[in-house]
Amino acid sequence: MDNETKASDIRVPLAFMVFGLSVIAGGIFLVIYVFYPAASRPWYPIVSFLLIGSPWIFWLLTFIYAFCIKRFLLAPAAAENDRQISRRPTTRNASSVTSSKEPEMPLTQPSV
Repeated sequence: MDNETKASDIRVPLAFMVFGLSVIAGGIFLVIYVFYPAASRPWYPIVSFLLIGSPWIFWLLTFIYAFCIKRFLLAPAAAENDRQISRRPTTRNASSVTSSKEPEMPLTQPSV
């Protein structure tokens, strides 16, 4: 990946923005619940903890998928299909290589 495609990739800033807004919204709900109990609803703390914890939940699920599921469940199935006999590249001695080749032509032909 070169620098131009990295600069034009929107996924990381978008994820950062979504998780940042989620944490800010959760913090707002929590502040309203704690400091303004008359204006709060009973579901404010539940929503606030879910919004604040959503980045953690996302990264935990990403870790479970990337390392645990791919490594332990998907990798053994892929390894079974990859069983091939490895072959060494054949090496030829110098006499067989030169005898099978056509005579080399010089790059420039002498003028007569």
